[in-house]
Amino acid sequence: MLLAGVLVGSAGCAGERPPYVLAHESSPDGRLEAEVRLAPCGEGWCQSLWVRPSGADGTRLAELAAGGDRSDEITWMKDGTRVAFLVNGTQLRIYDTESGAPAGLLDLLPADGPPSTRVARGVTFSDTGAAITFDDCPRDRSGCRPGMVAMR
Repeated sequence: MLLAGVLVGSAGCAGERPPYVLAHESSPDGRLEAEVRLAPCGEGWCQSLWVRPSGADGTRLAELAAGGDRSDEITWMKDGTRVAFLVNGTQLRIYDTESGAPAGLLDLLPADGPPSTRVARGVTFSDTGAAITFDDCPRDRSGCRPGMVAMR
C-alpha cells in the first residue's frame, strides 16, 4: 500500500501537477536510477516507468494503463544492463538500460483474476541473469513459497 510519494521536478504548465515517485531503485553500481512515477493523465492518474543517470533527467520507458496496471517493485541485473518492473504483482517487464527498449516480458504467476490471488515479491535476477527468483505469496495472507523462472 502506498503511504507517501515524493514530488519530482517542477510543474510544466501553470496548474499542472508534477509527478510523484512511487518506487525508486539505484543500479548496483549507482550510475543509474529507475523510478515508477505517478502523474495526472486524461481524466485520471497514470504510472510511468523511468530510467535515468543518477542526478540527471530521465527517459520514460513506458506508461502503464490508466486505472489498471500498477508497479511497486523494481529490480536490476547485477551488471546494470537491464532493469525490471513488477506490474500488477504478476508480470515482469524488462528494459535495456542503454537503449530503453523492451528486453522481455515474463508472467511470473498466472493472473487468475483482477486482482490476482497470488503476487510475486522480492524479485531478483541471478548473478548471471539466466534466472529470476521471487517469493510467490497469497495476496491477502501469509504463506509465501519460493518461485523461479528461467531467462533465455
